[in-house]
Amino acid sequence: MSPEQRGASVDLARLRVEVAEDRAAMARCLDDVRAALAQWEPPGPERPWLAVAAVGLHGWYTGLETALERVARAIDQRVPTGENWHRNLLSQCTAEIPGVRPAVLPRGLHVDLVEMLEFRHFFRHAYGVNLDVGRLRANADRLLRVCPDVATALDGFEQFLRTTQETLAG
Repeated sequence: MSPEQRGASVDLARLRVEVAEDRAAMARCLDDVRAALAQWEPPGPERPWLAVAAVGLHGWYTGLETALERVARAIDQRVPTGENWHRNLLSQCTAEIPGVRPAVLPRGLHVDLVEMLEFRHFFRHAYGVNLDVGRLRANADRLLRVCPDVATALDGFEQFLRTTQETLAG
């Protein structure tokens, strides 16, 4: 194995470990959202459970975005910048780069993930604002709906990284 191949293999190994850590954090946040939803009784959840759900949604999307940013930096060699970098990162990672990598996430998830990004942005910047119970519930339901597809896509991308690393190792 050439020094360049060894370096690339080490970089892929590091990326795999980091994305696995991001996924573990996402799983913990998903558990928090599920716990909050289990307490969601009519006429609505108690305020502490709203906070747990909101923090869980925020953390899950942040974990996903962190994983996507790592892929963009390590594989694409380019992380979007500017005012819309969050949206552009999502677009970048739902696109295949022929000869470089498959799409990290299916394009069909883009609309739901943008909604979750917008909720995360609102939550992060809405100091002291009461949470909209309907919007929070819609995003919690959205999370439960997209989670299996995101997990499947990230499993597939992990397999791509593993295969690429093994090919480099010869």
